[in-house]
Amino acid sequence: MSDKKKNLFSTIVVSLIAGICILVSMLILFVPQIEVKDLCYCICGSVVALGIYMIVRYFMTSGYERLNEYGFSEGVLFVLLGICGLMSADRIASSLLTAMGLLLLLSGVIKLQYALDLKCMEDRAWIGFFVVTIVLLGCSVSVILNPFQDMLFYQDYTAIILLIDGIVEIINIFYLNYRTKIYLRTLEEMKQEEGNIFEEVEKSSN
Repeated sequence: MSDKKKNLFSTIVVSLIAGICILVSMLILFVPQIEVKDLCYCICGSVVALGIYMIVRYFMTSGYERLNEYGFSEGVLFVLLGICGLMSADRIASSLLTAMGLLLLLSGVIKLQYALDLKCMEDRAWIGFFVVTIVLLGCSVSVILNPFQDMLFYQDYTAIILLIDGIVEIINIFYLNYRTKIYLRTLEEMKQEEGNIFEEVEKSSN
């Protein structure tokens, strides 16, 4: 698989995960009739569906004919995690908000790398993404530590952070892909210019 297709696939997967986070947060905030256990079924079912998609895609794109293709193993991992989650929904429900905090923490660490990638490309927007990510990391730590006395407030607070994080994640990944394309195109143009200058120097010396 080419790097371009891999980047597209990664973008789709990250966007799907962010979309699931946004959906779950909106259900918590705007559909109070839904129980936490129902959310566990929704999330774990989505993880299973994503794993099945990755496995099917692995075989449809003949991934087994290429080295360093891990779509099958990653898909199996997602399917197994989702099935385990579905079978343990009752136990997971009691600690779902803490699990969301851990997910937010992981997402924040990944977005930190995004910001540093933008800095490497000398994009001035990196500082904005960096500051937002630091704030979200702080919020994710507060979700994990749970210093709140009111359980309803804790639930709504976690959902709001999850919603914001999902939106930021989508903006982040698409902006990073956009800037990466421009950066790589600029590098190619610079190499071409250097090659043309080198050829002109050789011609003039001859």
